[in-house]
Amino acid sequence: MKTSQRIIAAAATALLAVAAPAAAHTPEPAPPTEQPTEMPAEMQGPPPSTHGAFLPYPDELSESFTLPACGSEITVESGDVDEREYRVLVDTEGNTVVESRGAVTADVTRASDGAMLDEVDVSGGGFETFSADGTSVTYDTSGASIVVAFDEVEAQVFEEAGLPQAFLFLSGELTETVTFESAPQSGPEVPPVASAEITQNSTEYVFDLCDLLDQAAAEETPAA
Repeated sequence: MKTSQRIIAAAATALLAVAAPAAAHTPEPAPPTEQPTEMPAEMQGPPPSTHGAFLPYPDELSESFTLPACGSEITVESGDVDEREYRVLVDTEGNTVVESRGAVTADVTRASDGAMLDEVDVSGGGFETFSADGTSVTYDTSGASIVVAFDEVEAQVFEEAGLPQAFLFLSGELTETVTFESAPQSGPEVPPVASAEITQNSTEYVFDLCDLLDQAAAEETPAA
């Protein structure tokens, strides 16, 4: 899975939108250079610094993604609303902070039965912090956001925190640090996750995506 796909929302941890208070970070801008206009589609690791400027979210990071969940696979893709912007700063220790903001909706579809959640508001904005050595990423996510575990390591961490494998939360904050077995190299895949840790969880109004999809399927099924 591309590291860049984790930047979608938020995503978060797949998220589609991520956020936390700005006071949680104190990034220092890098020396001024020509500002990039987009992130490369096959980006590994953090995007280049925008030196404090917010730029439109690249189309390459708005592509849909599919993950195993809910006894099947679920696909998350951008909805009709997508007004996201991002900026990138590098702090004095070489860590890269990616901030995103703006209104966005998402559509969630389950492969097994076609059940769909349409135009879910996931407009929580926020931060992802990439370590200087590339081996870890911290996701500061606030509601409203969709979060889906990317692998069994994250799924276990979510379970221990009393969270579903795939969920929507409407308010509060979730902070998770993911550590990889090695720094990402060139190519579309990221290294396996060595560990994950949730360091803050004040999420409220948490809804299991699988339950929501079950409800949607029941509403779409005609009564006998």
